[in-house]
Amino acid sequence: MTLCRMIAPQWLLDKGEGMPRVHEGLYSQADIERLNSQGYNVYYLPNGPKHYNKAEKVNGTHIDDFQYVFVDFDSKSGRTKDEFVESLQAAPPPTRVVDSGNGIHVYWRVTDLDAMSYLRLCRRLVRLLNTDPAVGQLYQLMRLPGTVNTKDPTNPLPCEVLFEAEVAYTCEELDRALPPILAADEAYCVRHYDRTHNVQHYDRTHNVQQATDIDDSLPPKFGKLCRDNPEVKAIWSGNSSDRSKDDYRLGHLMFANDFTKDEAVRVLINSAKAMSRAPVHRLNYANNIVDKIWTYEAGDAPSLSESVENILKRSETAPKGIAFRCDPRVDNTVRGYRLGDVIGQVAGSGVGKTAFALNMFQWFARRNPDYHHFFIPLEQPANEIAERWKTMCGTDTTLHSKVHVMSNYDDEGNFRHLSLAEIQEYILRWQRDTKHKVGCVVIDHIGALKKKGSNDENQDLISICHSMKAFAIQTNTLLVMQSQTSREKAGIGDLELNKDAAYGTLFFESYCDYLITLWQPLKRCHKEDVCPTVTAYKFCKIRHKKAKRDVIKEDEVYYMYFDSETELLRDMTQDEKTSFDFFLPKATNKRKADRKTELLEYKSVPMKEADGASKHH
Repeated sequence: MTLCRMIAPQWLLDKGEGMPRVHEGLYSQADIERLNSQGYNVYYLPNGPKHYNKAEKVNGTHIDDFQYVFVDFDSKSGRTKDEFVESLQAAPPPTRVVDSGNGIHVYWRVTDLDAMSYLRLCRRLVRLLNTDPAVGQLYQLMRLPGTVNTKDPTNPLPCEVLFEAEVAYTCEELDRALPPILAADEAYCVRHYDRTHNVQHYDRTHNVQQATDIDDSLPPKFGKLCRDNPEVKAIWSGNSSDRSKDDYRLGHLMFANDFTKDEAVRVLINSAKAMSRAPVHRLNYANNIVDKIWTYEAGDAPSLSESVENILKRSETAPKGIAFRCDPRVDNTVRGYRLGDVIGQVAGSGVGKTAFALNMFQWFARRNPDYHHFFIPLEQPANEIAERWKTMCGTDTTLHSKVHVMSNYDDEGNFRHLSLAEIQEYILRWQRDTKHKVGCVVIDHIGALKKKGSNDENQDLISICHSMKAFAIQTNTLLVMQSQTSREKAGIGDLELNKDAAYGTLFFESYCDYLITLWQPLKRCHKEDVCPTVTAYKFCKIRHKKAKRDVIKEDEVYYMYFDSETELLRDMTQDEKTSFDFFLPKATNKRKADRKTELLEYKSVPMKEADGASKHH
């Protein structure tokens, strides 16, 4: 038997057959089906009275058996059902999902639920999923699955279960998984409970009412950021032992995502740390964080000075990032590589940027086994990258599943022309859908990216460079961005390159935490059989350097041997080092002899051919 409330739609009452508008009571399945077939809409109480008295109409004061929290999504709200179901990934896995006909009902089973916990958790779910705020009262009817919505007799809609699982939560588990309750929602819950039970608790509501003087409604863009960025969602759960540090980190992430100061304050006054303070102090707490991160907004006059005290405080709260180790030959500084960093790689065409990046992939994968890695070759087909990875790994296939190639060509060979924003969106969605963490992302190369932003606005290379750091922070990955250099600077790929070598912009290095330039110093002698294939590289920039303690130094040239059979980079043997020392002056003399001729030929290229070279770069 099910406690139901049957409500006749207007068209049924208009038939004039004396049908009662409402039936309420305990009904068998046969009675439910009979009344539903007559036209009655069937509702039930997910949370009801433990003891039903048929002589008394049920109201909110009778509800004392709390089993579920739930939300009601109406498809007339502007989102589709599919879009709403997709958004459920931002919430804890539900116990039951129901298609009500015109919307979606989602239920979470809670084993230790009471009245106030039910009210508060429902309001928090409503805010998280942007659903009907009217649903979640103590006396709350919901459409009974297995019945038909009869409001429109010409279009009956079945109410059916789409998904059900044996999952249940405690209040504490749901509390940890959801954003903190807003002060306005807390006030609503208190008022609703007291009004239902006809009680007055001034002391209990006084502080809550004070808090409603603060505009603490979360900006809509924060909900999207929570869905798109796992780190933001984790911080917002409020489970950290250092909540102040988390709030500063959250502030930096909002700053990177173009939140205004007002929007950031509205978020931070609802953080777990702020909510633990008296209402009068919440706003001061949030403003203090925002003022330290937002030095000025667009249109404001920038401050030309700052106290050493504030600078040191800000540096203490700046995001450090998770250490992400690589081979000591390219990762041997005190700070080391970290998620959220950007490594720029610059080389001439055909020098070996891809091989260098794939070797870094292997070093990352072996030292960080819990992560997956993405290679985005914007000009090479995916199968070519896969074959090169297979060659490098040899008989060890354990790393094949850890590296993914995001091709710039679709299955039919059509060119996609990906933008940085599209790659970022895909990486975020992939992490959310697969529950795997991405570590390293290599984009080869910046000049081949589509020059369109997230809003389809035109972007120049400087604008794309400016977005690189935001990409790394928002995806919480280590971004390796490659750039080619011009033939004038690279020669045939054997000239040493400096920090201004990136093609198309002198400012590429400004947006990188590390800048590595590559060249092949013996390239002019490679036709000679015994000449070793050596890759030279140097760090033109190390943002967080400790000059006396870092093993790798800025502007110091390092060498590795490139094995063309395995495509692996390694240290040179003594014989290879001797051979290198023999060929280096020989290659240098050839370069000096050929350099003037090459430059003259390069500058006198016919216009048509020069255009083609420009497009290639």
